[in-house]
Amino acid sequence: MPFKIVFSGFLLLCLSFLPVFGQEESVSRSVDSLLISNGDKTPADTVPSMPRTSLEASIQRTQEASFKIGRVNQILRKELDTTDIALLIPQADRFIQTVESRLDNPESKINLRYINALLNWRETIGEKINNEDKNISSRIQELALVKQKLDSIRQDDNIRGQLRDTTLLPEYQQSLRTLRTNLELADSTLNAQRLSVARFQSRVANLNIRIKEIDERLHSEKRILERALFSKETNYIWEPREFFNTERLIDVFRDSLRFNLIILGGYINNHLGLTAFLIILALLMYRWASSNLRKIRSEKEFATIIMARIRYLPKHPFLTSLLFVLAIAPLLFTNPPVSFFIFILILTVSISGILLRLRIGKRGMRVWLLLYGLFVISSASNLYWEVAYQERWHLLLFNLAGVLLGLKLIRLQKMEKEYIPEYVHILAKIYISFCSISILANILGRFSLAKMIGITATLSLLHAISLIIFIIIIKEFIYLQIEVSRKNENEFTSVIDFYDIQKRINSLFSYLAIAIWAYYFFESLTILETLLEGIGEFLSKPRNILNATFTFAQIAVFILVVYISTFLANTVAYFANIKDQQNVNFRNKRLGSSILLIRLAVLTVGFLIAIAASGIPVDKIAIVLGALSVGIGFGLQTIVNNLVSGVILAFERPIQIGDVIQVGSIEGTVREIGIRASKIKNWDGAEVIIPNGDLLAQQLTNWTLSDKQRRVELIIGVSYSADMDLVTRLIQEQLDREEVLKTPPARVYMQAFADSSVNFRVLFWVNDIDIWVILRDQVMRSIWKAFKDNNVEIPFPQRDLHVKSFPGLIKESISKASDIEESEDEDKKINPDKS
Repeated sequence: MPFKIVFSGFLLLCLSFLPVFGQEESVSRSVDSLLISNGDKTPADTVPSMPRTSLEASIQRTQEASFKIGRVNQILRKELDTTDIALLIPQADRFIQTVESRLDNPESKINLRYINALLNWRETIGEKINNEDKNISSRIQELALVKQKLDSIRQDDNIRGQLRDTTLLPEYQQSLRTLRTNLELADSTLNAQRLSVARFQSRVANLNIRIKEIDERLHSEKRILERALFSKETNYIWEPREFFNTERLIDVFRDSLRFNLIILGGYINNHLGLTAFLIILALLMYRWASSNLRKIRSEKEFATIIMARIRYLPKHPFLTSLLFVLAIAPLLFTNPPVSFFIFILILTVSISGILLRLRIGKRGMRVWLLLYGLFVISSASNLYWEVAYQERWHLLLFNLAGVLLGLKLIRLQKMEKEYIPEYVHILAKIYISFCSISILANILGRFSLAKMIGITATLSLLHAISLIIFIIIIKEFIYLQIEVSRKNENEFTSVIDFYDIQKRINSLFSYLAIAIWAYYFFESLTILETLLEGIGEFLSKPRNILNATFTFAQIAVFILVVYISTFLANTVAYFANIKDQQNVNFRNKRLGSSILLIRLAVLTVGFLIAIAASGIPVDKIAIVLGALSVGIGFGLQTIVNNLVSGVILAFERPIQIGDVIQVGSIEGTVREIGIRASKIKNWDGAEVIIPNGDLLAQQLTNWTLSDKQRRVELIIGVSYSADMDLVTRLIQEQLDREEVLKTPPARVYMQAFADSSVNFRVLFWVNDIDIWVILRDQVMRSIWKAFKDNNVEIPFPQRDLHVKSFPGLIKESISKASDIEESEDEDKKINPDKS
């Protein structure tokens, strides 16, 4: 019975849901009777195929489609910028035609330098074409996305639908017509732009193919010329000539000059931003130098001494600024052509010649002018794009002249050592060697090799001399800034500090100058690219030690960054010490022990940057540190203790550079707080190195921790017969002087009754510990003089001797010297043998 009741209830519940399901199905199959599709049949007896969306949803989707078309039109209005492409394509065509005509001409013998210039030019044009190709590809992707959006709008049923009664909602009808019109216009604009972009894409692709072919031909020709560089090109010099004068040298020079000017102009035009930056940098340096010179002349009392130490800046601040910028310019430009090198080098050497007039005498200037003439001729000959055997005898003559000038430069350096640095004779010997090799190669028919070596020798010699001046200019800039930073007009760098600054700066910038010179040198020999590729391959080749893999490039980068950070840390500490010397009387203005924190921070950051830049895995660093921890546990406790003690000294600052301290029996002035140990200069002038751990472990007395005051103590003894009140008054009068502090006041105490004197204890304070010895001497002298004028006796030690008896001796009867003489005479009479 209960089962029947439950089953009947469940059946009634299921039947109650049937109307609901039927209603939902009828609703889902219903349509909006206001809309009709353009493709539907409209007779009354037919049932049209109606869209399933409502009128409200159709209006909303129409509005969304209008917004999409608006965004599409914004994209289409930003057409592809074809200005650069339109200029680049004719330029690339001319380049390709020029190279092909030169390579296809059997009578034209292109030299290696011209091949390198063409490769540089090709690389520049290739980069431009690749950039334009990327822009075209990006535009093609944008247009493809636009096409997808337009296709999605066109396929929407709402675009094809309309109202059954066209008199209803005219605004909606108009928006549909406008939407269809805009869709067609956008589609036609899209197609036009797709065709235009496709045309440029095909032309750029064609240029890329042709440039790659030219690149392969140029590299093939370069390899041929490099292999033939050491082989015989023409006859020996004593044999009949094997070449014909196809062109005059003046014509070759004119054509080469025109070609190189085109390359130079195009290269500078492509780097206008960097060129403008260097010009602005030169102007800023000129303004900085002029301002510092003006401040020194107007504010410094010893301006004459300061100006005597610098040679170039006071006379030519603009030329020195320009020379600095020109010296570093080639390192900032990418793939510069040989014409750019020559242009920069001519400006650099010309400015150097003007500056050298301030240093060398008339004989030295004559040698320089002769070398400068060879330099100009070599620079012009270096621009030839064809092998001109006609200049063979000219080259031989110039190399002989270079040998003679090199010998003369060596003799001149020995005669005028005060004007010409001693390392100039080394440059001269190298120059003579290169000229001699060039002469030998020329005689043996290796003309291209002879020309390359001879021109490189002349260019490198004058470039090296220019870079020497470049280093001197940098040192002058830095020294000038140091002097300007000194606030006191009576202060200036001592001679020792001046040469110390020069020595510290010289090492780093000498390496920079060597790098710049080597860059020019190997580029002139046309082996820079090959050398860099070889070095790069050697450095990047993986090496294995046990299970560790590394490259020499990682090690080189790590060492370089660590070296630079060490140099910066030491230099910052050095100049901070100089700054502290200016504030020696103001302890709160000195960096003092904080210099150690600065050094540690620079070294730590440099070490981390070295790890990141070198790409050394951190897990391997952890292994090394783990190994070091074992070493620390066994044998490096003392070093770590001193290192940690140095950090504690830097944070707690119990001592600073310039403080007068006493550690055990050592007393002196703190000169340096290092990472492991500190330096103290004692009163004898010796520098005592004390580990930082000892400074914390031993009792440390700092006389200048809070101020530089010091108490002076004197013990003065007077005789017992002196008037003690007078003595006190005389001592007090001598302490009434300006150098003795009034607070705390000077005190005179009667100290003790000694054996020979009554001792007074004199206490007074001086403001500066540096003068306490001098002031003590003055006070003691004045006290002695006052005692003497007032008859106050300063007794020396005395003892009273009381003799009572001498046991064991006979009774003495001699009391005077005459009695002794009489006794001796009587003894001689009794015993004559004793005489």
